[in-house]
Amino acid sequence: MAQRRLRKVDVHGHVLTPKMLGAAGSYGPEMIDHGNGTFSFRAGNYQTEPFKGTSNEGQQGARNPHARREKLDRLEIDVLGVTASPIFYCYGASVSDGVNYCKVVNDEMEAYCEGEPGRYFFQPMLPLQDIPASLKELERLRGSKWARGVNMATDNVAGRDLHDEALYPVYEYCQAIDQPLYLHGAPVGTDDPSWDPASNAKDIFNLGWIAGYIYRESLAYANLVLGGVLDRFPNLKVCIPHGGGFIPYQVGRIAEAAARMPASKAKKPIREYDKNFYMENSVHDKDCRDFLLKMWGIDNVYTGSNFDGWDQNDAFAFAETMARNEEELHKLWAGNAVKMFHLGDEFGTPAG
Repeated sequence: MAQRRLRKVDVHGHVLTPKMLGAAGSYGPEMIDHGNGTFSFRAGNYQTEPFKGTSNEGQQGARNPHARREKLDRLEIDVLGVTASPIFYCYGASVSDGVNYCKVVNDEMEAYCEGEPGRYFFQPMLPLQDIPASLKELERLRGSKWARGVNMATDNVAGRDLHDEALYPVYEYCQAIDQPLYLHGAPVGTDDPSWDPASNAKDIFNLGWIAGYIYRESLAYANLVLGGVLDRFPNLKVCIPHGGGFIPYQVGRIAEAAARMPASKAKKPIREYDKNFYMENSVHDKDCRDFLLKMWGIDNVYTGSNFDGWDQNDAFAFAETMARNEEELHKLWAGNAVKMFHLGDEFGTPAG
């Protein structure tokens, strides 16, 4: 493969191939076409309200790496990081179905990346209903050329919060290989096998995505910090999309919790954990993006657009409004992602 000078790396895209659908048995996942230009997603008993689907190009891109590569070329994006949809973690599936599902998902993402070598990397999904099975899946993927880090939910991870010591082997693995956790929120209900739609109000605006992701990504930060996880794993890297939830704006509130909640295990002042967290610039308001950068620093913010997603934005243009010079722009566009995910020669040569 001819070497490219990497200028733009988008960390946030999703893949949904036909083989992924139904791979968790009766839990799904399922994409329902209502025949009027709207769709719903189902996982277990949870089903989204109808929403307008992405363009045909976007749907093609989610399952066809060649079609998406053409769009990447038009936008001059060198590399795209992909995961499965967060609606489809399927932690509520049985252990056997969950293990099968994650194997199918990871194999599909590996094949997707291999279809256009050097243009994609993927973040594996694990059957966290069963921690030993999850570790086996990580070992199975150890030789993967395109796998980077681990993608997991923010809370209620098969009934566990992120400070649960049962998850420590996953953190130990990521720290040992210097790869990040990518923590993407999911709607409440997708991870609960006993979810009862009849006893919950209809989410007609799908605020479980729009606001729920932000809330749950904030929980992820708080549980890792207050739960002492980053004292046990001081070099663990954590990526949080959507601007880091509300954490950059309310980190002082978490500091108050550390001081006032007897259960807190945080051993250091809260801001000393900033170095562990990498926040995505997918924040739709310029003033808020500027505040994110002021709070988190140029070395810990990366570019992600939810590529081909319902709210895809021009995150590289967002970065241009944030950077004060060419060096900062390179860090936001590519440099920080290259460093975080160790994107080596198989992807190209980072531009200086």
